[in-house]
Amino acid sequence: MSGQSSLSYPEMLELFEKNDKWAAEVRKRDPGFFPRHYPGQRPEILWIGCSDARVPETTIMGCQPGDIFVHRNIANLYSPQDDSLNAVMMIALQNFKVKHIVVTGHTNCVGCQTALNVSLLPTTKAATPLQKYIEPLATLSRTLFVDKRPPSLDLLVEENVLQQVKNLAECDVIKNDWKRRGTDGVRVHGWVYHLEDGTIRDLNCSIGPPGHVPGQRLVNNYF
Repeated sequence: MSGQSSLSYPEMLELFEKNDKWAAEVRKRDPGFFPRHYPGQRPEILWIGCSDARVPETTIMGCQPGDIFVHRNIANLYSPQDDSLNAVMMIALQNFKVKHIVVTGHTNCVGCQTALNVSLLPTTKAATPLQKYIEPLATLSRTLFVDKRPPSLDLLVEENVLQQVKNLAECDVIKNDWKRRGTDGVRVHGWVYHLEDGTIRDLNCSIGPPGHVPGQRLVNNYF
Protein backbone atom coordinates (compact mmCIF):
# COMPACT_ATOMS: atom_id res chain seq x y z
CA MET A 1 0.00 0.00 0.00
CA SER A 2 1.43 3.36 -1.00
CA GLY A 3 0.63 6.72 0.49
CA GLN A 4 1.99 9.96 1.79
CA SER A 5 4.26 10.31 4.77
CA SER A 6 2.65 11.35 8.05
CA LEU A 7 5.26 14.10 8.11
CA SER A 8 3.42 15.79 5.25
CA TYR A 9 0.86 16.91 7.82
CA PRO A 10 1.97 19.77 10.11
CA GLU A 11 0.21 18.41 13.21
CA MET A 12 1.82 14.99 12.71
CA LEU A 13 5.24 16.53 12.12
CA GLU A 14 4.87 18.40 15.40
CA LEU A 15 4.21 15.14 17.23
CA PHE A 16 7.32 13.52 15.73
CA GLU A 17 9.38 16.51 16.80
CA LYS A 18 7.99 16.25 20.33
CA ASN A 19 8.83 12.54 20.36
CA ASP A 20 12.41 13.22 19.31
CA LYS A 21 12.75 15.79 22.08
CA TRP A 22 11.21 13.49 24.72
CA ALA A 23 13.39 10.51 23.74
CA ALA A 24 16.53 12.65 23.85
CA GLU A 25 15.63 14.03 27.28
CA VAL A 26 14.97 10.53 28.65
CA ARG A 27 18.28 9.18 27.29
CA LYS A 28 20.15 12.11 28.82
CA ARG A 29 18.45 11.73 32.20
CA ASP A 30 18.58 7.93 32.31
CA PRO A 31 20.80 6.32 29.64
CA GLY A 32 19.65 2.84 30.66
CA PHE A 33 15.92 3.56 30.44
CA PHE A 34 15.19 2.23 26.94
CA PRO A 35 17.60 -0.76 27.09
CA ARG A 36 16.05 -1.66 30.44
CA HIS A 37 12.48 -1.55 29.12
CA TYR A 38 13.07 -3.21 25.75
CA PRO A 39 13.30 -6.86 26.95
CA GLY A 40 9.86 -6.90 28.59
CA GLN A 41 7.42 -5.46 31.08
CA ARG A 42 6.31 -6.37 34.59
CA PRO A 43 3.35 -4.13 35.44
CA GLU A 44 1.57 -4.79 38.72
CA ILE A 45 -1.62 -2.94 37.81
CA LEU A 46 -4.14 -3.23 34.98
CA TRP A 47 -5.94 0.07 34.45
CA ILE A 48 -9.40 -0.09 32.84
CA GLY A 49 -10.24 3.50 32.07
CA CYS A 50 -12.06 5.83 29.74
CA SER A 51 -10.74 6.85 26.33
CA ASP A 52 -11.04 10.50 27.34
CA ALA A 53 -7.88 12.38 26.33
CA ARG A 54 -7.88 14.24 29.66
CA VAL A 55 -7.24 11.08 31.69
CA PRO A 56 -3.76 9.74 30.81
CA GLU A 57 -3.25 7.10 33.51
CA THR A 58 0.56 7.08 33.57
CA THR A 59 0.69 10.86 33.92
CA ILE A 60 -1.99 11.33 36.58
CA MET A 61 -0.59 8.48 38.69
CA GLY A 62 2.94 9.90 38.55
CA CYS A 63 4.17 6.65 36.99
CA GLN A 64 6.61 5.74 34.23
CA PRO A 65 6.19 3.79 30.97
CA GLY A 66 6.03 0.10 31.86
CA ASP A 67 4.37 0.62 35.25
CA ILE A 68 0.72 0.19 34.23
CA PHE A 69 -0.92 -2.21 31.76
CA VAL A 70 -3.82 -0.40 30.12
CA HIS A 71 -7.18 -0.87 28.46
CA ARG A 72 -9.29 2.19 27.66
CA ASN A 73 -12.71 2.48 26.07
CA ILE A 74 -15.72 4.77 26.13
CA ALA A 75 -16.95 5.12 29.74
CA ASN A 76 -14.70 2.30 31.08
CA LEU A 77 -17.26 -0.43 30.42
CA TYR A 78 -16.93 -4.21 30.63
CA SER A 79 -19.18 -6.96 29.33
CA PRO A 80 -18.47 -10.71 29.13
CA GLN A 81 -18.73 -10.43 25.33
CA ASP A 82 -15.90 -7.89 25.13
CA ASP A 83 -13.17 -10.10 23.65
CA SER A 84 -10.74 -7.18 23.46
CA LEU A 85 -10.85 -6.51 27.20
CA ASN A 86 -11.04 -10.21 28.03
CA ALA A 87 -7.84 -10.74 26.02
CA VAL A 88 -6.14 -7.83 27.81
CA MET A 89 -7.06 -9.32 31.18
CA MET A 90 -5.80 -12.76 30.18
CA ILE A 91 -2.42 -11.32 29.19
CA ALA A 92 -2.29 -9.21 32.36
CA LEU A 93 -3.19 -12.08 34.67
CA GLN A 94 -1.49 -15.05 33.01
CA ASN A 95 1.66 -13.40 31.63
CA PHE A 96 2.28 -10.62 34.14
CA LYS A 97 0.27 -11.84 37.14
CA VAL A 98 -0.86 -8.31 37.91
CA LYS A 99 -1.85 -7.75 41.51
CA HIS A 100 -4.61 -5.22 40.97
CA ILE A 101 -7.19 -4.23 38.37
CA VAL A 102 -8.49 -0.69 38.71
CA VAL A 103 -11.67 0.52 37.01
CA THR A 104 -11.38 4.29 36.83
CA GLY A 105 -14.20 6.58 35.79
CA HIS A 106 -13.94 10.34 35.75
CA THR A 107 -16.05 13.43 36.26
CA ASN A 108 -17.67 15.11 33.25
CA CYS A 109 -17.52 11.85 31.29
CA VAL A 110 -18.83 12.23 27.73
CA GLY A 111 -19.76 8.55 27.53
CA CYS A 112 -21.82 8.73 30.71
CA GLN A 113 -23.41 11.98 29.57
CA THR A 114 -24.38 10.32 26.28
CA ALA A 115 -25.95 7.40 28.13
CA LEU A 116 -27.75 9.81 30.45
CA ASN A 117 -29.19 11.67 27.45
CA VAL A 118 -30.31 8.39 25.88
CA SER A 119 -32.00 7.32 29.12
CA LEU A 120 -34.22 10.42 28.92
CA LEU A 121 -35.66 9.26 25.60
CA PRO A 122 -38.25 6.53 24.93
CA THR A 123 -36.61 3.12 24.68
CA THR A 124 -35.89 2.15 21.09
CA LYS A 125 -33.80 -0.52 19.38
CA ALA A 126 -30.17 0.51 19.22
CA ALA A 127 -28.99 0.94 15.62
CA THR A 128 -25.54 2.53 15.55
CA PRO A 129 -22.37 1.06 17.12
CA LEU A 130 -22.38 3.83 19.74
CA GLN A 131 -26.03 3.23 20.62
CA LYS A 132 -25.43 -0.51 21.00
CA TYR A 133 -22.29 0.02 23.05
CA ILE A 134 -23.84 2.58 25.41
CA GLU A 135 -27.13 0.70 25.88
CA PRO A 136 -26.18 -1.07 29.15
CA LEU A 137 -25.08 2.25 30.62
CA ALA A 138 -28.34 3.91 29.54
CA THR A 139 -30.21 1.04 31.21
CA LEU A 140 -28.21 1.61 34.40
CA SER A 141 -29.11 5.29 34.25
CA ARG A 142 -32.81 4.46 34.06
CA THR A 143 -32.56 2.39 37.25
CA LEU A 144 -31.29 5.50 39.05
CA PHE A 145 -34.30 7.69 38.24
CA VAL A 146 -36.14 8.99 41.32
CA ASP A 147 -39.69 10.25 40.85
CA LYS A 148 -39.03 10.40 37.10
CA ARG A 149 -35.99 12.60 37.68
CA PRO A 150 -32.72 11.38 36.13
CA PRO A 151 -29.57 10.90 38.20
CA SER A 152 -26.84 13.52 38.21
CA LEU A 153 -23.91 12.89 35.92
CA ASP A 154 -21.62 12.48 38.93
CA LEU A 155 -23.88 9.79 40.39
CA LEU A 156 -24.02 7.90 37.10
CA VAL A 157 -20.21 8.02 36.83
CA GLU A 158 -19.88 6.49 40.31
CA GLU A 159 -22.59 3.87 39.85
CA ASN A 160 -21.09 2.89 36.52
CA VAL A 161 -17.70 2.21 38.13
CA LEU A 162 -19.37 0.15 40.86
CA GLN A 163 -21.28 -1.85 38.25
CA GLN A 164 -18.14 -2.56 36.22
CA VAL A 165 -16.28 -3.75 39.34
CA LYS A 166 -19.19 -6.11 39.99
CA ASN A 167 -19.21 -7.27 36.35
CA LEU A 168 -15.49 -8.01 36.49
CA ALA A 169 -15.73 -9.91 39.77
CA GLU A 170 -18.36 -12.14 38.18
CA CYS A 171 -16.56 -12.77 34.89
CA ASP A 172 -14.85 -16.06 34.00
CA VAL A 173 -11.41 -14.49 33.47
CA ILE A 174 -11.27 -13.17 37.03
CA LYS A 175 -12.83 -16.30 38.55
CA ASN A 176 -10.27 -18.46 36.75
CA ASP A 177 -7.46 -16.29 38.12
CA TRP A 178 -8.80 -16.72 41.64
CA LYS A 179 -8.96 -20.50 41.17
CA ARG A 180 -5.43 -20.56 39.79
CA ARG A 181 -3.75 -18.20 42.27
CA GLY A 182 -5.98 -18.65 45.31
CA THR A 183 -5.69 -15.89 47.89
CA ASP A 184 -2.89 -14.32 45.82
CA GLY A 185 -5.35 -13.68 43.02
CA VAL A 186 -6.05 -10.26 41.58
CA ARG A 187 -7.91 -7.56 43.50
CA VAL A 188 -10.43 -5.36 41.67
CA HIS A 189 -10.90 -1.71 42.66
CA GLY A 190 -13.11 1.21 41.66
CA TRP A 191 -11.94 4.82 41.47
CA VAL A 192 -13.11 8.16 40.12
CA TYR A 193 -10.67 10.74 38.75
CA HIS A 194 -11.72 14.34 39.31
CA LEU A 195 -10.89 16.48 36.31
CA GLU A 196 -11.58 19.62 38.29
CA ASP A 197 -8.63 19.19 40.65
CA GLY A 198 -6.59 16.21 39.39
CA THR A 199 -7.30 13.93 42.37
CA ILE A 200 -8.46 10.31 42.47
CA ARG A 201 -11.18 9.14 44.85
CA ASP A 202 -11.51 5.54 46.03
CA LEU A 203 -15.10 4.24 45.98
CA ASN A 204 -14.40 1.65 48.71
CA CYS A 205 -15.65 -1.23 46.59
CA SER A 206 -12.52 -3.39 46.33
CA ILE A 207 -13.07 -7.11 45.80
CA GLY A 208 -10.55 -9.94 46.03
CA PRO A 209 -10.51 -13.74 45.93
CA PRO A 210 -12.22 -15.70 48.70
CA GLY A 211 -10.04 -15.77 51.82
CA HIS A 212 -7.75 -12.91 50.82
CA VAL A 213 -6.54 -10.47 53.46
CA PRO A 214 -7.25 -6.80 52.60
CA GLY A 215 -4.16 -4.64 52.89
CA GLN A 216 -1.72 -7.52 52.50
CA ARG A 217 1.18 -6.67 50.19
CA LEU A 218 1.34 -9.13 47.33
CA VAL A 219 4.53 -10.50 45.79
CA ASN A 220 4.62 -11.43 42.11
CA ASN A 221 6.04 -14.84 41.27
CA TYR A 222 6.70 -14.88 37.56
CA PHE A 223 8.47 -18.20 37.34
